[in-house]
Parts: sequence; C-alpha cells; structure tokens
Amino acid sequence: MTKSTNLRIVVMGVAGSGKSTVAARLAEALGARLVEADDHHLTASITKMTAGTPLCDDDRWPWLVRLQRELAAPGPVVLSCSALRRSYRDLLRRVGAVRFAFLDLDAESARSRVAGRAGHFMGEAMVESQFAALERPDDEDGVLVLDATADPASAVARIVGWVSASPVVSGPLPVVADGGRDRVITTDELRSHIVAVARDRILGVGARRVLLVPPDHTRLHSRAGPITAMLYEHLRNEGCEVGVLPALGTHAAMTGDDARLLFGAMIPHEALIDHQWRSGLVRVGEVGGEELSELSAGRFTVPIPIEIDSQLLDDWDLVVSVGQVVPHEVIGMANFTKNLVIGLGGGETVHRSHYLGAISDMERIMGRADGPVRHVVDAAFDRFVASRVRVLWVLTVMEDVDTDVVQRGLFVGEGRSSETGGAAYRSAAALAAQCNVTLVDEPFQRVACWLDPEEFRSTWLGNKAVYRTRMAIADGGELIVLAPGVSVFGEDAGIDALIRAHGYRGTPDVLGAVALGGELSANLGAAAHLIHGSSEGRFRIVYCTDPKRGGLTSDEVESVGFEWRSLPDELVRLGVDGSTPSGPRTDAESIPFHHIANPALGLWATAARFADS
Repeated sequence: MTKSTNLRIVVMGVAGSGKSTVAARLAEALGARLVEADDHHLTASITKMTAGTPLCDDDRWPWLVRLQRELAAPGPVVLSCSALRRSYRDLLRRVGAVRFAFLDLDAESARSRVAGRAGHFMGEAMVESQFAALERPDDEDGVLVLDATADPASAVARIVGWVSASPVVSGPLPVVADGGRDRVITTDELRSHIVAVARDRILGVGARRVLLVPPDHTRLHSRAGPITAMLYEHLRNEGCEVGVLPALGTHAAMTGDDARLLFGAMIPHEALIDHQWRSGLVRVGEVGGEELSELSAGRFTVPIPIEIDSQLLDDWDLVVSVGQVVPHEVIGMANFTKNLVIGLGGGETVHRSHYLGAISDMERIMGRADGPVRHVVDAAFDRFVASRVRVLWVLTVMEDVDTDVVQRGLFVGEGRSSETGGAAYRSAAALAAQCNVTLVDEPFQRVACWLDPEEFRSTWLGNKAVYRTRMAIADGGELIVLAPGVSVFGEDAGIDALIRAHGYRGTPDVLGAVALGGELSANLGAAAHLIHGSSEGRFRIVYCTDPKRGGLTSDEVESVGFEWRSLPDELVRLGVDGSTPSGPRTDAESIPFHHIANPALGLWATAARFADS
C-alpha cells in the first residue's frame, strides 16, 4: 500500500495480548516509525509497577501526554499501547486521524502469557487490574477488533487490509456546521438556525430546565448576546425554566447597562445569575503536576485544581454554552470548554491555567487550536464535568470587515472533546484561523489600536491590543493604544493593586517576583497578565487616555512601564476615531501607520514569525 504521512495506528490491549509483537511487524509492513509505550513511562511508574502496584489515572495522564506527542510527530507511526480506558483513547485521538487495533484476549490467557515472560515490570499479579480498567472499544469509530490468540501475521494482514480499504479516518461531525471564508450569516438566517437548535436539540430531547452560559459584554461582537436572547425568548415561550449565567471568569459582574448592551431588552439584568468565582465553588478534580510538567517542558509543575461554580451543576436538564471562537493569548483559540471551566471557574483554576499559558510562550499558542491550556481545560471538562452535566455548544466565528462585523460561521455540537462538541470547536477554529489571523509580509513600524469604551475599561482587558498585535510589530516599533474608556488597570481592586505595584516590565521581572513567594505568587493570574502585557522591551507601548474624562493619568500609565499621550491630541494627529475601519493610514505628518479598529477580533502577525512560533 502507499505510505500515508499521517498514518497513526495504536495497537492496543491488555498485558499479554501481543500488542508489541503485532505493532513491530505492522510498523515494518507499513514503513512506519514504531513507538513502544512502555519505553515512555515515568520512572516512578515503573518502580510502582515493578513493586506490583497498579497504576492509577494520575500516573497514566503524563505518560499519555508523552505518547500523544509521539503520535503527533511527522510521518507514519504505529504505537503499541494498552489504551485501556475510553478517556485514554480520546486523549490520543486529539492528534487527529488515529486508528485503534484492539487485540482481544480473555483474562485466563492473559495471565498465562504474562506468567511465561521474564524481565518485564508487568507481572502476573497485575493482570487483574488491567481488566478492571479496560473499557472495551467495540462501539467506537476507527477501531478494528482482532482475536489476540490468532497468528500475529494474520493480525498484521487484517490491519493492513483495513487501512488500505478505508484510507480516511472518519470522526464525529458538528450537528450544525454553517460557515465559510466568504459566508455572511444574516440575522434572519441565524434566528432560523437557533429556532431549529431549540426545537431539535433542546426541546426535542425533553429539556425543560435550561441554563444558558454566554460570555459577558467583553465579547460584545461575538453575537453571543443576540443568540442568548433568541434562546431565552423561544424557550420561555415554550414554558421552559431558563437561567442565564454569564461566564465572567474573574471579570467584574455585569451592570444593567452591560446587560442591555449585550442582550438588548430581552433579558433583564435582574434575571442574570452572578458567577461566584470566589465562593460557591465545587472542586471536581485536579490536573496533576506531572501532567503539567509534560505539557510545559518542565516549566510548570504545580497541580491545577478544577473548581467550578456550583450553579452549573444545579440539576439543569441541559446547559447551553454560547460563545465565539477567536484567537486568544492563553488558550490559542477561545471558547468551547474554556467557557465553562475558566469562564465559570474558581480563582485558582483561572490563575494557574493562565500562568501555564504565559510561561509556555503565548506566541506559540495564539491562533492555534491546541496547546497546553487547551489540553488542561478540555481534560478538565472531559474527566470531571461531562459526566455531571449535559452540554450543548453553540459557537460563532466573526470577522471585522471594513465598518462592520459579520458572522462567518455557526457550529453546534454536544458533549466531550471527542464527541460532536469537539468537532464543532475544531471546525470553528479552522474557520477562525482563516478569518481572524491576518498575516503580513513585513512587520509594522507603527500600529494604532482603538479600544471600544463600552467594551474596554481596564488595561486587564485593553491589553488585547498588545497580545494580538505583538507578532506583527517590528523590533523598535511603536504600538499606540487609543483607550477612551480605560480608567483602571485591574478588573477588581486587588488585581489593580498588583498591576500598580509590579507593572508591565517583562517576563524576567515577573518570574523573579513569583519566585520570591510574595503577593504575586499568590495570584498567578495577575502574574500571567503582566507577562502578556509586556513587549519584553522589543517595541514601545503608548497608552492614550483622557484624564479629564476619568481616564488613567499620565503618571499612572507611566508608573507601570508604558508611555502616555493625551488621547484627544493623538486622535487629531492620527485622524482616526471609533468609526475608522482597519487598514493602512498616514498621520498629520504623513507618517504611515496601520490602524486596527478592534484588536479583540483577531490576531496579526508576520507570516515568518507566525510560522516560526
């Protein structure tokens, strides 16, 4: 058969099933690289198994991360791995186009085979634990079940024939997938979609008590507000009990004006449920330090507790998570499981995950559908939340076009990252990469970003101007942040004080302050933000505010390491305002600059820098 460069086959089964033998012969037959999972166990795990103690999930997750990395490497690969649980296989499936050949063996035969081999850390006494952990993959797509007692040569022939007959690995598809690079979804079309989703995917499955989880007003252009309002109106008219719990993360609670701005008049402010990110939390699990070490190349080894708002688990028939997939500085592409795990997460969940992203190099994360923090939030949902609440994901893709923001995509799916929910996210992320990542041949010497005053009132949010443009700005260049609504640094007094105390002075200073174990080490989210908001000395950042209208003063701006200019003066000099579309312009002195009307809607980078990262 013709060698496929993305061929990925996992030969799986319990100890003694012969997977190593079959995998080695299969790799030779296919001309693929052979990976033996036993060679990638942590030393502590080998010691544990040698002593006759079975591994637990916490032992296996970092091992599976290593194997996932091996599967993701270029070229065809055959992996020999037990892959006993569905969740383990799903983690490996995240690489894409993974097949599983399951060598089916009974317990008695497995014990006999294991007893007859020498020099392996997996002893006969461990076989029982293998069968206790095994979740048979009979009903999973992309799985070939084989008799492990048959001759290995026949198993290899069966697998080769199977791969040849079906060269494309199918997976779940979104339940709604409407989108394209040039597609414009009108309000009427959107309403038609939403009514159909309510009919078929909410009312049609018997849900009468429904929780809607939109973002807050800082995702004003996501169309999540109108979608939530449409669902709220339709479901209430059908006699449903409907709750609305905005995914605030650690943002300030929405005011009445914020609610009207996002939802219109349909959802009254008093109907909103406040996210209690400091209290009212339920700890549902933890992503361990060894797994995080594998994800971060040893930079971060502190476990991340997964704490979520207890109101999410309040016996809802269905939770509908609504949001926009768009490049993001922490998770690569925003939304999907992030909306619940982070948007409704506790402080430590939010802060530690953000710090993980910051020290993993955000320029290698932004605009990518996968990465360390995406792994954490998907794993947290799949392992700890999905079994406790049924979730329908409604995801949008938006694009800023001239003087308007248009909807390019609507994707809907249910459940875990391996189910139609994950398929909806991946489809949306692929479209967002086309619509929301702008690649330029040469770096900009000067960039001006307008921050909508209704959306951006703090540098905590306004520094999207820094995150999203940094890969497009030349060394020694200038970023001008036009910030008419920015009057504070942090979204709450505590974070505001930390920003004022430490400033945006670069990664070495932040890491040093965290290492000292002081106030910043107790708020890793703030530490992450300070890293994200610094240019690392590579380009200048000039914040333009209007102190006469309540904006940050020049002394305040300069105290955190930015430069300052008067906003009214700068607007006159540049000749732009909130209605100016994005694109190249020249100022009053005929000096060129590139204007960006809303940095929250995209990512800008040179083609070379984006490829290198």
